[in-house]
Amino acid sequence: MVWFTGLPSSGKSTLAGWVAEALEARGVAHVVLDGDEVRAALVPTPGYSPLARTQFYLTLARLAALLAGQGLVVLVAATAHRRAFRAAARRLAPRFLEVFVDTRPDECRARNSKGLYGQAARLPGAGVRYEPPLEPDLRAVGGATRAAVAECLRLLRVGRARRAPSTGARRRPLVER
Repeated sequence: MVWFTGLPSSGKSTLAGWVAEALEARGVAHVVLDGDEVRAALVPTPGYSPLARTQFYLTLARLAALLAGQGLVVLVAATAHRRAFRAAARRLAPRFLEVFVDTRPDECRARNSKGLYGQAARLPGAGVRYEPPLEPDLRAVGGATRAAVAECLRLLRVGRARRAPSTGARRRPLVER
């Protein structure tokens, strides 16, 4: 499990998406769990009270651990503003990497791609305290960069991209008959 943490609009989802593309090119089974997308998919939709946030991040960590246990590389792009949330995920995961997408708060506010900074009272890094990792496995300074993707792949011990089959090559069926 790779947990991308950082302030809202820091580039977590972008970096997770780039890592996913690189894993796809290498034929590595993976899934991206974007915190905002998972939150929107759950019924009832989780709230933002301290208890609701704790429950949401524990649910997200358990889901990620379940998928990782099935052999997938799970890329979690979620703020998880408290260290305790990420520590719980680390305890649940068969293997855990913490990636701190370290983008300056003023840059995050300027990006504001999802319009979140209009809700500043409940936003980590604005109205709610964000606890940065003390010892992340990777620090992506300034947000998503190609160098951060390469380092993430190195930490995951993923090799080079596979070459595409030649034009006339037949692919083996998924199920042998």
